[in-house]
Amino acid sequence: MRTTITLDMELVTELLKFTKTKTKTAAVAEAVKEQIRRAKLKELAGLLGTLDIDEDFINKGNEADLKRSQWLDGIGA
Repeated sequence: MRTTITLDMELVTELLKFTKTKTKTAAVAEAVKEQIRRAKLKELAGLLGTLDIDEDFINKGNEADLKRSQWLDGIGA
């Protein structure tokens, strides 16, 4: 999408330096992606401690993984 925006040239210059991109468009796109990534991580961090975890289910999965690994070792895979 093409759009026109007004940006502080000093910020854009600094952004180009840190992103190591060749164009202003690429630098701004990378900055937008990074901002979205950080917002999502912050949202996920807010969910810490809010989920109930079934430890028995996890333990059964770990045991199955261990048995599978031992079986693969036994057949030389």
